[in-house]
Amino acid sequence: MLVLKKKPLSNEDFLRHVRDYLPMDASVWNTDQNGKPCSCAMSTGMVEHHFYRFDAEAMLAASHAIEEVALEEANGFVLATMQEFKYFEPHRERYWQLAATLKEARVIAKGKRLPRHGHLKFIATNHKALAPFWTVLYRGHRCQALLIGRQADEAKIFEQKRFDGFYTFNPDLIGRVRRDIEEILAGCAARMREFERLLAIDQTAKRLDAEFARGHKAVEGALRELQITGKRYQARRFAADLEKSLHRLKLLTGKLPNLVGAAHPLPSA
Repeated sequence: MLVLKKKPLSNEDFLRHVRDYLPMDASVWNTDQNGKPCSCAMSTGMVEHHFYRFDAEAMLAASHAIEEVALEEANGFVLATMQEFKYFEPHRERYWQLAATLKEARVIAKGKRLPRHGHLKFIATNHKALAPFWTVLYRGHRCQALLIGRQADEAKIFEQKRFDGFYTFNPDLIGRVRRDIEEILAGCAARMREFERLLAIDQTAKRLDAEFARGHKAVEGALRELQITGKRYQARRFAADLEKSLHRLKLLTGKLPNLVGAAHPLPSA
């Protein structure tokens, strides 16, 4: 069981307890600037606010870690979106515990709405904006945590699904995601604006990282060439090679205002 000290939830504590629920064959991948999985994230260390590709088992492990935080805190509010109510059944007992412990718990999904159970309220929705998302959101007096993922494939069996998403402990960010969900349910919004905004920023940051790494490699290569060839590698040629290798980075930095603008979409009417 996750035992919290009298301090906010840390990334290290969270990941340690995610591993308590994580099967040996579960996977989380880093993603590149195009959102494609590129390497194992668990071996390099995960951080909040970064987007990853989760398999279903990893998504559930992170969900259970947040639910455990809520049970230990024994106050506040839990909200979960589970795509379809048929996916709720394996988690029924845990959410009954949450409902008995917290002020309020809500589960949002597609399908026939289940009867209310104490403080646990079920909300049925057919809204397409929420259909691909799996979310567990906790707001307590001292700790906050959010896991949100959007399905990245067409799998129909839950165990085969993959999700692109992130986790965070930032209360302002969590509040904005909660507001998006509530506005969609109220018919005041048609998409998860905060998720899309953060995804655009994440991909821009990864694109910059890739270009900086490429530029660093090019500069180092030019310097090594100068080191090896000596006088035969003239300063003018050295400067030309550097200019050529850094051209891609200059093009990208010129596009940054548009990229950042795309990460801050205008509110829907």
